[in-house]
Amino acid sequence: MPLQFAKAAPVAPAILLWYLRALALFYFLSGLVNWARILGAIGPGFAGQPAHVQIATVYFALLQVVAAVGLWCGAAWGVAAWLFSSVAELVMHVGFSDLFGSAWLTVTFHVTTILIYVGLAWWTGTPENTGQILRLPSE
Repeated sequence: MPLQFAKAAPVAPAILLWYLRALALFYFLSGLVNWARILGAIGPGFAGQPAHVQIATVYFALLQVVAAVGLWCGAAWGVAAWLFSSVAELVMHVGFSDLFGSAWLTVTFHVTTILIYVGLAWWTGTPENTGQILRLPSE
């Protein structure tokens, strides 16, 4: 029988949902910034960037907007897309800092947001029942 932490803390699912929605806003804006880079509205010309930077920009432009929609809805696939995006950026800036630079503020942000999510998800309930708990009552 899975543990039911949410019964002891009934406000936890709402806090988790609003945390995911705050992340959704950030990732939607971040995805739009990547689209602006692709379209040439900000930064140096996209065509003049190295291939690995172009690939990363397109990857994040697509994935961050998709993650934002899923996070806003509180969907498990949104959390998965967000984690793919976050971990990819962590790997880029920690493992391949010679290619992408070392952005320690970005690394700290991703590690912090992931740890906060893990804590909130644990407080809300076990992974098996988190999907059901996130559906707030229609009152």
